[in-house]
Formats: sequence, C-alpha cells, structure tokens
Amino acid sequence: MKRDSIISKGTRLLAGLLLVAAGQAQAQQGQSLEERLRAQLRATTTQLQEAQNELAALKAGRAAGAAPAAAAPAGEAENLRKEVAELKSQLASERSARQHGAAAQQQSQAAVTKANEQVAQFRGSYDGLLKIARASEAERQRLASEEKQRQQAMAMCVEKNAKLYSVGQEILSAYENMDVGTVLSARQPFAAQSRVRYEQIAQEYGDKLYEGRFDERAASQAQAQPQPQAAGATPAAQQ
Repeated sequence: MKRDSIISKGTRLLAGLLLVAAGQAQAQQGQSLEERLRAQLRATTTQLQEAQNELAALKAGRAAGAAPAAAAPAGEAENLRKEVAELKSQLASERSARQHGAAAQQQSQAAVTKANEQVAQFRGSYDGLLKIARASEAERQRLASEEKQRQQAMAMCVEKNAKLYSVGQEILSAYENMDVGTVLSARQPFAAQSRVRYEQIAQEYGDKLYEGRFDERAASQAQAQPQPQAAGATPAAQQ
C-alpha cells in the first residue's frame, strides 16, 4: 500500500508538473523567454527535490522484495534530472542569444550614428556647394549684364561715328561746291540774307555733330530706361 501510494503520488507530481508548466506558459505569455525558462526551471527543481526525498524515504523503509516498486520513483527522478538539465541548457542558450542580440543592437546603433554623421557632413558640403553655385550664378548674370551694356554702347558708338562721318562728308561736299563769288557775296554788308542762310546751315551741321558725339552717360541711361523714354529724351538733348 505504501509503495502504491508513493507511485500514485509520483504520478500526481508529474501530472502537476505538466499542469504547472502549462499554466505558467499561459500566464507568462507577456514575459520574456528567459523569465519563463527561469520559472519553469524553479518548478522542475522543486519537483525533483520532492521526488528525490520520496525516493530516499522509500529506500530507507523498503523491504527485501520492494526493489521493483522503487524503480518507478527512481525513473521519475531520472526524468526530472534530464528535464532540469534541458531547461538549464535552454536558459543558457537564451542568455547567449540575448547577449548576441545586445551586441548586434549596439553595432546597429553605432552604424546608424555613423550614417547620421555622414549625412550631416554631406548636407554641410551640399549647402556649401549650393552657396558657391548661387554666388557664381549671380556673378555670371552681372557679367552678362555688363557685357550687354558694353555691346549696346559699342553699337551706339558705331552709329554715332557713322553719323559724324556722314556729316563730315556733307560739309566737305558743301565747301567743294562753294565758289569764290559765293564766299565774297556772303561777306558783303548787303548780303544779309545769304549770311543768315549760311548761319542756319552751320547751325544744322553743328546740331548734327552734337547728335553724333558719343556720351557714355547717355548710353547708360539708354540701358536703364525703356525704349520710348529714351526716344523721347533725344529732342531734349538736341536742344
């Protein structure tokens, strides 16, 4: 009877161990794997100690023919030892995995930090190059505007020179066609009308020469003002 009671109790312990392990697995779903293994190892160790105590008590009070009955608690204790060893191995594996995971996380964090530093460096270089490009574009536009002004001034100068040359040719032609009698009649006191006409001609040539001269300030004003205003300013200059 005593042996049957011990065997039945061992069976109940093994069933209780499985129920405890299942209950702990359900109650500790939110826990980490290491914590679940620790709890399961503690429960299994407790069951192993109880089985060993029962086995020792059975060996102490057994009779000569009780050896076959003691085989069940001994086998149960051996199974519990194997389970404890397996749980310890799983716990060690979990610890090693966590350590490797922590090292990998540190390496990943270091790589992210280095990448952020490189991005900041590249962004600084890009901003510097962008400032240089903008300054170069502004300088290019300024030089292009100055070149356009020089070209317009050159065109105006060429136009004025052509006008001056034309006026000079007209003056030479007028003097070539003027005879001595015309000159003498213009100097006579009674030839007032002739003098007035030649003075008008001289004034017209003078106006043409004045219009034909090149003025740098006038060229700058023509560049800055709209074309209609520039055209309206020509009579004022002629006056």
